[in-house]
Amino acid sequence: MAVKTSAQRILVFNQNQSSDLADLQQICPQANLTVVDPAQAAWLLLSHSIAPVDWHGAIAWLRQQQFDAAVILTAPGQSPYTLGYLCYLAGIPIRIGQSCEFGGQVLSHCSPPPDDGDCRHLLDLLSDMSRL
Repeated sequence: MAVKTSAQRILVFNQNQSSDLADLQQICPQANLTVVDPAQAAWLLLSHSIAPVDWHGAIAWLRQQQFDAAVILTAPGQSPYTLGYLCYLAGIPIRIGQSCEFGGQVLSHCSPPPDDGDCRHLLDLLSDMSRL
């Protein structure tokens, strides 16, 4: 089912190595998806100085890309909040992820992870963007 959404540029942090990306492309066929895998996320956060994370550089890169939304697909037991906070600081208005913990408004759309580790329910959250 395709969703009519105003999000044209969607950032996807794909840390769970699942096939959810094909589903995401079907839900938002007009969207331009930028997929960042775990190695690329580590590169994005890597600092070339003494500081452990180059937050300034990562935020600047994300702002430059002008993403409308970010979908953070985490593996079971991983937190979406570091990447969600990065997206928040970069001004990405829609940040979708899953967590059992409360993270304030770091994620604009959050749901508890299912027992089976399947992230497809996050795609349902993405469809909520059609109402935003």
